[in-house]
Amino acid sequence: MDNGWIQNQIAIYMTNKKLVEFNDKLKPAPIEYYGHIHAQGEKLEDGSRPRSCIGMVLQDYSNGTGDKTVRVMANLSPEFFPYALSRAEQGVERFEFTEEKIFGQPDEKGLSYVTKVSIKRASVDREGRPRNYPWCVMVENGRGVKETTQTGGVHMKKGSYIKGNTVFVNINDYDFFSLMVQTCRFIQAWELTNGPKQIREAKQRIAQQQAARTES
Repeated sequence: MDNGWIQNQIAIYMTNKKLVEFNDKLKPAPIEYYGHIHAQGEKLEDGSRPRSCIGMVLQDYSNGTGDKTVRVMANLSPEFFPYALSRAEQGVERFEFTEEKIFGQPDEKGLSYVTKVSIKRASVDREGRPRNYPWCVMVENGRGVKETTQTGGVHMKKGSYIKGNTVFVNINDYDFFSLMVQTCRFIQAWELTNGPKQIREAKQRIAQQQAARTES
């Protein structure tokens, strides 16, 4: 690491052509919602709505490195990893997880950033032959028009999506299991580091508020 730079990398899987990397982007919930432990989009005083997540980076350098490398990114909730690990531990024949998000401020064309994630496992191919690399992790990046729903949520306007780069990586059972174990281990360590502090601070504030009401 040059100049002692601290890396936020948690786990990585790399071949001579592809890469999957998971990075720390976890954030604690505001003290007013201490029981959430992880930030879940609660509105802060500055108007921001941070979310605790694990960043995922996929790279394809089969056509070369540098400018020829195809790179895509997406975020996954911390809850995804114990869920996927439980499926891997059970040795499920099939697994399918898909997720689409649109976020960020619109650009000059009114388009916001879109990520599409697909994580699947198929133990056999179409001919029924066992797969050596049954897991497929795929991320697609693009742009679209963000719309607000009646309930205050956001979604992408139908027909507005403009596809960008896509990268997929095939992974064997052991390496996928290893990625999930390493990431789950970090999430647990993070929760045990940050959770107790949040809870103690919140309980102290609750006690102070109760005492103030009693005195008044």
